[in-house]
Amino acid sequence: MQRKIIYRIVMIFIFIASLCNDLKATERTDTIPGSKDSVPDSEISGKPIILAPYHRNVLKFNPTPIMLFEELRNITFSYERLINNNKSVAIQLGYLVIPQVLNDTLFSSIHLEDYSRKGINIAIDYRHYPWQRNRRPAPDGLYIGGYLSFYGTSFTNQFRTINGQEEQPGSFTGKLSMTNLGFEMGYQFIFKKRFSVDLLMFGPSITMYTRNLELTGITNDEIYDQIDEELAAKLLERFPALGFLFRGETSTVSGSEIVLSTSFRYSIQLGYHF
Repeated sequence: MQRKIIYRIVMIFIFIASLCNDLKATERTDTIPGSKDSVPDSEISGKPIILAPYHRNVLKFNPTPIMLFEELRNITFSYERLINNNKSVAIQLGYLVIPQVLNDTLFSSIHLEDYSRKGINIAIDYRHYPWQRNRRPAPDGLYIGGYLSFYGTSFTNQFRTINGQEEQPGSFTGKLSMTNLGFEMGYQFIFKKRFSVDLLMFGPSITMYTRNLELTGITNDEIYDQIDEELAAKLLERFPALGFLFRGETSTVSGSEIVLSTSFRYSIQLGYHF
């Protein structure tokens, strides 16, 4: 499943890049604003001139979390602002929930009810658009930079344990989060001087993960351990990239732990340039 989703995203990258190149090919080549001669001022003065931007703001919608988790509630927006002619800062804010990974019944003795989910994703980016590589004003073209991001999500299940004739209510709450500090590289297309397609293609990071599981209403240690192990197995099955979180002979979610690792960031964003 994870490989299929990544394959789809890569194909969308290729399709959008091809489409944007075709659109840009139909536009007139831009020149340095205010230049009256065919010879650029940079050649006359010997100093590099960075093209003035069309506008300084881009408001974007990021559908990547929707595609990754197949969850329509994962709405994410970002705002990018040029702080000079070839550098910008951006902030991203969105909702983030993961899909249900457990069935309605566990071990023929636990019936799950009232599943709720919530979460958030936040990111701050600093970007540099190297004028030597880009023919058009920023934020059009290749960019490199750094970012700090946080992804946190939690889920709660109410359940009933059935032991002979006795029914015992309970609940469990799982929490997962990761904080990333990394480097990014991508390409943003600005066409018709108003619309943008931002392809973040490479974003390695150092990541700090935390995980925790809290159970209430369980007095039987054996059932407690079974729920813990089953939840860890289902999370690992649905998200193989979390494998390093569940190490050892017995994989569990209970307790708190901080793990430092590396991860990657990639996204597609559609925006309006103003």
